[in-house]
Amino acid sequence: MSHGKKSINLWRSGIYNIGLGFLIILFPIILLRNFTYALFYLLLVSTLSSLNCINVYKKTLSFTFSIPFINPEDTRSEKFPTKKYERKEFSILKSIFVLAVSVIVYYIVCVLFGAPVFEAYVATLYFSSIMTMLTIYPLVWYVFSTDSITAMLKVFSDSKCDNLTEIHLQQLIACTVVGAWLGAIPIPLDWDRPWQTWPITCCIGSALGYCFGHFLIGTRLLYIFYKEKKKIYNRSV
Repeated sequence: MSHGKKSINLWRSGIYNIGLGFLIILFPIILLRNFTYALFYLLLVSTLSSLNCINVYKKTLSFTFSIPFINPEDTRSEKFPTKKYERKEFSILKSIFVLAVSVIVYYIVCVLFGAPVFEAYVATLYFSSIMTMLTIYPLVWYVFSTDSITAMLKVFSDSKCDNLTEIHLQQLIACTVVGAWLGAIPIPLDWDRPWQTWPITCCIGSALGYCFGHFLIGTRLLYIFYKEKKKIYNRSV
C-alpha cells in the first residue's frame, strides 16, 4: 500500500474515533433515562469502535469497516482459488464463552471491591456487562480478524505491541478501567443524590473513560497522518 493511501486511512480512522467519542458522551444521558436502552446503545457504539480498530489493522480503504471474518489472503480471485479455507481457531461459541466468563470475573472483582453480593446483584451484573462490552468485546472482534487467541492475551501481557490496533485496544481498556475506578469515588459521599446509587457513577465513569480513549486515539492517528503528510511533502520539495 502506498504512503498516500495509508495516510488517508489513518485520517479516516482518526476522524471516526473522535466521532465515536462524541457519540459515547450521550450514554450518561440515556443511562439516567433507561438502563436497557443505554446498554444496547453502548453495544452499538462498541461494535462500531471494534470494527474501526480492525480497519486500522487491515488497512482497508474501500469500506469504512473491514470484514473481520475473512483473511485478506483468502479474498483472491474466486475463479482461480489458490488455497482452501482453513478451520478457524476462534469460533462464535468460544467468543460467547469468553464474554460470559468475563462478566463473571468482573462480577467477582466488583464484589471484592465492596459491591453487594446478593442485595444488588442485578446492578452488579449490569455493570459487569458494561465493562465486558467495553473491554473484552472489542478483543473478540480482533481475535476474529487475526484468527489467533494469543492476540487477545498479547494485548493484556505485552507492553510493546506490533500494530496500531493492539495499541488502541490497550489504551481503550486502560482508560475504561481507570474511568470506572474514578466513577466509584462519589458513591460513599454523603450527598444523597439519586445518581449516586450503585452502579450509575461507575457506568458513567467507564463510558467517559472509553470516550477519552477514543479522543486520545483519534488525536494520535491525526498526528501520525499529518506527520506522514509532512514527510511526503518534504520529499517532493
